[in-house]
Amino acid sequence: MDDDNLYDEELVTDIAPNVLAVLGRDGFFERLDDRFCPTGRSPVRERCRGSFEVSIGIIRDIGIDEEHIQDVIEVLNANGASCDCEVLYNVAEESRFKSEYWKARTGYRAKRSAF
Repeated sequence: MDDDNLYDEELVTDIAPNVLAVLGRDGFFERLDDRFCPTGRSPVRERCRGSFEVSIGIIRDIGIDEEHIQDVIEVLNANGASCDCEVLYNVAEESRFKSEYWKARTGYRAKRSAF
């Protein structure tokens, strides 16, 4: 591992608590969840494209400067996300999207084990 990567890992580790706190405070996770698991009348659900495309749009909307977007993505990545849906699965403490996934999976297993 070279010194640049070590520095980046240290930087990400140092800034992660603050970045995650800002994202939580500004409703980033809820807004992302609303896009992937809408409530109410919105029938349109985002589909993960294996990128941070939707996340980046929301990050911009909440007012994070362009120069800091990559830092935010690095923090999300360091916390287990390599795309939009993984932000909801692995980084967000709670999300409807994650709950929906696990409820469906648990129901499927219960049905399979009943045979």
